[in-house]
Amino acid sequence: MRLVTFSFLALMLVSPLAAQQTSTTFNDSAAMPDSPVLHSDRRVTLGILAPKANQVELVDGILGAVLGGPQKMKKGEDGVWSITVGPLEPGIYDYGFSIDGSTRLVDPANTQVIERAWGPTSFFEVPGDAPNLAGARDVPRGALHIHHYDSKAVGRTRSVRVYTPAGYEKSGGATYPVLYLFHGSGGIDSQWTTVGRANFILDNVIADGKAKPMIVVMTNGHVPQPKGVGRGRTANEGFEKDLIGDVMPLVESLYRVKPGRENRAIAGLSMGGGQSLQIGLAHLDLFSAVASFSGAVRDLSTIEAMSAADLNKKLDLFWIGCGKDDFLFEANNNLDKLLTEKKVKHVYRVSEGGHTWPVWRMYLSELAPLLFQDSAPD
Repeated sequence: MRLVTFSFLALMLVSPLAAQQTSTTFNDSAAMPDSPVLHSDRRVTLGILAPKANQVELVDGILGAVLGGPQKMKKGEDGVWSITVGPLEPGIYDYGFSIDGSTRLVDPANTQVIERAWGPTSFFEVPGDAPNLAGARDVPRGALHIHHYDSKAVGRTRSVRVYTPAGYEKSGGATYPVLYLFHGSGGIDSQWTTVGRANFILDNVIADGKAKPMIVVMTNGHVPQPKGVGRGRTANEGFEKDLIGDVMPLVESLYRVKPGRENRAIAGLSMGGGQSLQIGLAHLDLFSAVASFSGAVRDLSTIEAMSAADLNKKLDLFWIGCGKDDFLFEANNNLDKLLTEKKVKHVYRVSEGGHTWPVWRMYLSELAPLLFQDSAPD
């Protein structure tokens, strides 16, 4: 009751001012510009309403890297600052705005946002001629579930997202294999669906008969860090305990999952690729398939010490992928070389592209059909 009373009083105190500000600044449904606007020649116009600003810059992320740094925007008579960039290569571009030297702001007119450990960023996608692997096609669609749980390993409430394939709710007592899927550095559990579009990719490959119906579990790969360590910069300590001790028991208590290591796979991108290698190879009693997309391969000593015979016997699939323009390409080449020398059976997928979401979407669409081929709903 105290909370309700406080909220009501607070509203009464600020609402006259809020109403005045709303009436004297702008009507966001009428004054906000369309942003982003994708043109037919792959140029993109971005804009933000900031009539009192002295300077607005386009900043951040992949777009900033493409343009070589912050770009000054031009102010129109209507108070809208805008800039047109490109033509851009097909891909996914994240960006933000800086107003009078402020820290990065999201684009208030763009609902597409990548949630990150150190704050959200806006993004847009420039389509190419290749088939849209992650498109929302007219096929049976699965469901996405969000759970909050109290992690004993981490000592705080965390979240996890779970994809169930189309027909799961009506399949009676049928059980399904599970893929545990990890994001990269700075990400959170929502990234594989908001920008990776994993649920749409799984819908499509399952509907095409290429992949077995499966449950996909997308975790938060970051754990609390000591003071002085950048948020989202390091992530392995405690994550393994959270996954095995908290997430997996939660999933197996709530969903109809097939038991046994032969029905579990583990995969991830970048930092998550390193985590999948580290955890998956250390727990061959739990996982029968391990995959890494542009994996952050930092230390090969653990793999060097492992028995090739043991890996070949227990792993149904050992899959590695990396783009030729990826800054981790050399590290993944070294991993492939080591596995080849040790005569460890594995797939090494070398593709065009860099450290980007279009590459990781493609890898997921290629990996999923290879998983659980001897498995089917009971």
